[in-house]
Amino acid sequence: MKSLSPRARALLDALHTKTGYLEQLRKARGPERDALLVPLAAQPEPAMVLPVFSMVQWAQDDEARALSQVLHHLVASLGPDDARAVDESLRQRSLFYTDYSDLRPEELGRFASLSPSVMALLTCHPNGFTRQAALQHLADSGDVACWPFLLVRLNDWVVPVRDTALRAARAALPRVPLELLVRHFPLLETLRQLTRADHSPFLEAAMARLGQPDALAWLERHLDSLKWRSRRSAFRLLMKSPQELARRAVERGLDDSDPVVRMLAVEHVDALYSDEELPPVLADLEHSRSMFIRREAYTLYARRVPALAAAKVREALMDPSGAIRDFAQRRLSGTVDLSELYRAELREVPVRPGAVAGLGETGNVSDAPLLRALLAHPLVAVRREAVTALGRLDGDGSVEALRELFLDSSPSVCRAAAAALSQRAGRITPEWLHRCLFRPGLLPHAFRQALELIAALPRFDALPLLLDAAALPDEPSRTRALQHLERWVAESFRSFASSPSPARLRELREAVRAARHLDPRMAHELDHLLRAYE
Repeated sequence: MKSLSPRARALLDALHTKTGYLEQLRKARGPERDALLVPLAAQPEPAMVLPVFSMVQWAQDDEARALSQVLHHLVASLGPDDARAVDESLRQRSLFYTDYSDLRPEELGRFASLSPSVMALLTCHPNGFTRQAALQHLADSGDVACWPFLLVRLNDWVVPVRDTALRAARAALPRVPLELLVRHFPLLETLRQLTRADHSPFLEAAMARLGQPDALAWLERHLDSLKWRSRRSAFRLLMKSPQELARRAVERGLDDSDPVVRMLAVEHVDALYSDEELPPVLADLEHSRSMFIRREAYTLYARRVPALAAAKVREALMDPSGAIRDFAQRRLSGTVDLSELYRAELREVPVRPGAVAGLGETGNVSDAPLLRALLAHPLVAVRREAVTALGRLDGDGSVEALRELFLDSSPSVCRAAAAALSQRAGRITPEWLHRCLFRPGLLPHAFRQALELIAALPRFDALPLLLDAAALPDEPSRTRALQHLERWVAESFRSFASSPSPARLRELREAVRAARHLDPRMAHELDHLLRAYE
């Protein structure tokens, strides 16, 4: 049997956690029972839907009506995730309630006089005939409070049930309150991903109603309650709405935490603002933390604001993002000397990291002295870009400088130096790496990068270093070194490294035997691998 979702499991667990309250409810009569029901209806709790529903099935007359009214309030408060979880949970009830699972379609008439919420929950019955009969009852009643359960049943695995749900949902759609329609918007969006039937005609009708001004206003108010695909789809609808509402959605979307929403928002700026209104908007966009938004701002400057285009494209040359610099360099390529622009910028104070990176992308080896002068700059970003640029333009001639920056106090500078050195594997020697690994006071980030550089060495030069690193006294370093040793072993099975000389092989086997810090399994595996080369 398919495992339950966490939300459905929580609802089923409520059958046990609410036992004490339900026992009081079962025993209570008259005013005492009402005193228990009133707060339950006033403060809807999805976890109480299943327990109360289980009581309604066996209650008589007035008690059943009172309980069904409480159930009405509970069901009316359900969100889209709750509705799906209730459906999933009720289809599992056959494991525990035999009488409920045996409920036949002709027996549903006894629930017809109760709140339609009871029939809505019966659309989740394990028996397909019973689900279909419950849907027909709801369609005949014309009640729209059952809307989320109609949406759930639209993808039912039984075709007649699906068809009945579709007829009921089509009839209910024009009458569904906008608040209910918007609250269960995620259920509509889920239908786009489901393939048991073609839901597109119904979805088009639903989206046409959601596209009306009054529905869009509700959608705007509910944006914060939506998540993922449904939230993105809501933004798409709002950004195609009348101008005032669309602008509010764009302004909100530009600051959203979801990168897809930010992308949707910035793509609509061009259509929503006139040439006179655009510059103040672009002035905000070009200072965004999002690279995509900044790049779109510079693109719009170039296309829509000719008076500022040249200055803004030159400003984009100094952007910290490589993608934006590339955009600007392509636009100016062939019209100006880009490297000279960057050199001139580096003579200014303060030094901009984007200018350092740009010189690395457009300069040549003659710029190495200028870049070396920046290796001691107090700003981490400047040192990092100088290391990267120097590695690209004069890596072979600046190995010593890169080795020195490898020990920098900033993790990002150390990482940049390691990346530059790894491109020159012949300049990374076991002796230098050994000195790094056992350097007093070596910072943890430098140790991590040293282990990564070991991978750039020939395989049988790397092994002794890893064995030595695995013997270090501090636990974090030793653990990390052992992980790299495990990786070395794993890569042996897909490596085509040439065999070491017999003398080298004896040295390696002796080093493994002398490594008392290795666990027996690892020592045996390493020895077995080395013997394979004899």
